[in-house]
Amino acid sequence: MRGGRQILARLILALTALLAVMSAATEASAGSVQRSVTNRNVSIETIVEFGNNVQPVTIEENSRINIARVIEIGGTGTVDATIVQNGVRNYVDVIQVGGTTNALIGQSGVSNTADITQIGNSTNALLLQIGDMNTGAVRQFGRFNWLAIFQFAR
Repeated sequence: MRGGRQILARLILALTALLAVMSAATEASAGSVQRSVTNRNVSIETIVEFGNNVQPVTIEENSRINIARVIEIGGTGTVDATIVQNGVRNYVDVIQVGGTTNALIGQSGVSNTADITQIGNSTNALLLQIGDMNTGAVRQFGRFNWLAIFQFAR
């Protein structure tokens, strides 16, 4: 099973790099708010962005309990979020609105929970969860919807 985890880790890194290349930085957002608290036991990250050209969001959390919340309200452009969590309990909540919405989430822990809502012309989500108790919910509202969910026990 260890070989499988290495392949999945490489897959996450490759998809993260691809997403970063696809979402070249644009001009600054009209507004954004970021709050975070991190120590070895708890990591909480909240990012809210809105405007015509929101910036790609990347979050990496490695505490025992990881909580990430991202709200991106963009115009007709691309909205991207990449979240990687390694801990005992991992929680992700992503809400995206834009012309094209992309969410890439990787979670590794005993208990993983992800909730993704996307609204746009093209919606794309990749959810990878490695752990004993995995929960994922994805809602996509658009003309072109793509979704892949991989859930593996430890």
